[in-house]
Amino acid sequence: MSVVGAQPFIKPMQALPSVSPGIQRRHTLPASEFRPLNTQDAISVFEIEREAFISVSGDCPLHLDEVRHFLTLCPELSMGWIEEGRLVAFIIGSLWDQDRLTTDALTLHKPRGSTVHIHILAVHRTFRQQGKGPILLWRYLQYLRCLPRVRRAVLMCEDALVPFYRKSGFKVLGRCAITVGSLTFTEMLYPVSGHAYMRRNSEAIRFPNHPLTLPLTKTDEHDGV
Repeated sequence: MSVVGAQPFIKPMQALPSVSPGIQRRHTLPASEFRPLNTQDAISVFEIEREAFISVSGDCPLHLDEVRHFLTLCPELSMGWIEEGRLVAFIIGSLWDQDRLTTDALTLHKPRGSTVHIHILAVHRTFRQQGKGPILLWRYLQYLRCLPRVRRAVLMCEDALVPFYRKSGFKVLGRCAITVGSLTFTEMLYPVSGHAYMRRNSEAIRFPNHPLTLPLTKTDEHDGV
């Protein structure tokens, strides 16, 4: 908040009542918060991902260097759920510039794209079966509505997860062109429409300003993004 013009309204300081050190309020971590991830979170992210995916498919959607890659290029397209300083769930996404996913979408971030490719959503094993996955995904999709250039979100998932994403509003696009070993995937789409404004309450997602959140210029409107 700007401090210009604020000085005339400052009231004289009043003496604070003395408080016994024994009953001073302790500074505690927020019980729950949502924030963008950064490279310092990469190891925590990968540990959750490794436990969630290797036991099922034998591999991870993103290896540690790839996690760091996306958290360096586009941290604003990630979201972590933090409880008492501990990462309990996360989403990592990047921008894509084609109608359907190709192998390049697994490793590339296209800054001028209008599609968010959701690479991964994972919940720490201790916090599963608590509804955290759907809640985090809902918050993430609402956040995407605040990015004027974003028009859609896409992901690829195994067939068993199609009902989960359908409940969150995703529609089936068809069989994904990407395969991993013997695994095949369904490609799904979520249309991002409208422009939601973040509420000024405890539910607001505190994301930093980023060029994606700036209004479109005339050039932007005609360059295919």
